[in-house]
Amino acid sequence: MAIVPPVIVVMEKACRNAAKSLIRDFGELEKLQISKKDKNDFVSSADIRASETISYTLGKDRPDFLQIDEETFSAEDLDKLKGDTPVFISDPLDGTKNFIHGNGYFAVTIGLMQKGEIIAGVTYNPILNELFWAHKGSGSWINNQRLRVSQRDKLDGCMFTSGVQIKHEDILEKGIAQIGSLQRKTSVRILGSSALDLANVASGKFDGFWSLRLNLWDIVAGIILVNEAGGICLNEKGNVFDPLNDESLIASSAAISSELLKSL
Repeated sequence: MAIVPPVIVVMEKACRNAAKSLIRDFGELEKLQISKKDKNDFVSSADIRASETISYTLGKDRPDFLQIDEETFSAEDLDKLKGDTPVFISDPLDGTKNFIHGNGYFAVTIGLMQKGEIIAGVTYNPILNELFWAHKGSGSWINNQRLRVSQRDKLDGCMFTSGVQIKHEDILEKGIAQIGSLQRKTSVRILGSSALDLANVASGKFDGFWSLRLNLWDIVAGIILVNEAGGICLNEKGNVFDPLNDESLIASSAAISSELLKSL
């Protein structure tokens, strides 16, 4: 049985509160107001409501912490990460495109950073009621069961996921080429929620995940989930991934990381 750190309790509460409105909206998709943010990138009224819920819950329970949220983000928010004050970084609905199409592969995800380091992360899949959490030095967990990354050490038989997105036109061809290269050797999926992909790497359901460019709120919780489950998160050069400076993330077990890197 896990000893749950107090800050994880706060983050779980925020995720579950936000998920209540998401589940309600998921059952009434025809009533959603949807607008376009970027090429193939959308925001719905469900995102906004969940964002407001997270902000209120975290602000009430940890008023001394700062917050960065996808739906209210501005460039000035990055200055919050330069100080000593802990910062919650949240995506109220990771997998919006899935959500608005009635596909249940989406999540609420919140990470916690301090002095450039990821301290904790929570990712919640409300459709399956899967609550993934990790805290530095406390391991990775799902619904009070310990998580471990896969230990497969050969590409044959592995299953990987990727976060290639068409809105990033400058790196799209590179991403497609990487998928083609790896898919000649093993299975690759693009499922639409990087937060859940990383959580499922931590749980061993996927052997690895990579993406050329993602926002901090997409991956911050997933990175600590993978690390605390015994995995590693690298950049494309094979160095430890820096969430504030690196663009390319490769997350997997140590057993398969070198084979994965060589195949991209």
